[in-house]
Amino acid sequence: MSSEVINYSIVVPVYNSEKTLDELTSIIKNVFNNLNKTYEIILIDDCSRDSSWGIMQKLNKCNKNIKVIHLIRNFGQHNAIICGFHHSKGKYVITLDDDLQHPPEEIIKLINKINEDYMVVYGKYIEKKHSIFENFLSNGFQYLIHVILKIPKNIYLSSFAIYDLRVIKNMCTIKNSFPFLFALTTASAPTDKITNVLINHNERKVGKSNYGIIKYFKYSLNLIINYSSLPLQLVGIIGIIISIVSIIVGTSIVVRKALNPDYGVMGWNSLMVSITFLNGITLMSVAVIGEYLRRILAETSYGQQYAIGEMYL
Repeated sequence: MSSEVINYSIVVPVYNSEKTLDELTSIIKNVFNNLNKTYEIILIDDCSRDSSWGIMQKLNKCNKNIKVIHLIRNFGQHNAIICGFHHSKGKYVITLDDDLQHPPEEIIKLINKINEDYMVVYGKYIEKKHSIFENFLSNGFQYLIHVILKIPKNIYLSSFAIYDLRVIKNMCTIKNSFPFLFALTTASAPTDKITNVLINHNERKVGKSNYGIIKYFKYSLNLIINYSSLPLQLVGIIGIIISIVSIIVGTSIVVRKALNPDYGVMGWNSLMVSITFLNGITLMSVAVIGEYLRRILAETSYGQQYAIGEMYL
């Protein structure tokens, strides 16, 4: 296998998917056997709590095309995918989820589209088989990504995608302890070389989605802080507004007092409210700046995208 040219690398981040791995890898195998193309399947266990790692090891022993990696702790989906990128050898790299909601049979559509001289092709779901609430969160997050990263609105972003090897190599050179896949992609390929292809989306067969309010909030926070200066700008704007209001109010009090000696200055309650409000703004500003400093420290000292415990390639 080491001397064989590999056409496609299929990178799959795995988390608590013991019930879908056998079927998933079997379908992928059939797809590429029918295409008569060489391939490798790279499964990255993001420190699952079930028996996923044991099943992955068995799959590796039974199929020379399946490579498995176990991370020592849970780093998150994007970090696990980056780990897979670093160990990919294919001319094209395909990513899809481990829960079978991304039909492996649709891979052929991604391949056909990228052969039209594109560098990245994202699968765009004809109909997302999620709950109304999940779709609401997903759409809101999609909008936020487009705004922060300034991605054209016509590009739909998803984890079911195919990448040219040139893009993967560029992405792997970007060292970031908090990698965000879509940001790395737009930094590694021109947007006119990124497109979509319509694909089906399956109902979830087992388990439930790992993406909820907390996970979307975490990714949104990473996106905003790591790939924009929006929080710092917001704090700066609030500070300027409060300063202007304070000057206006202070000047107003001085003028009114000068014109009317009997004018009473605002009392103790108003003063305490003002001080409390200003202290709250100060603490918020310090917290925002502190979060940026914490992430800078993580990057320059102990930060890492992933850490491998075991792997069988």
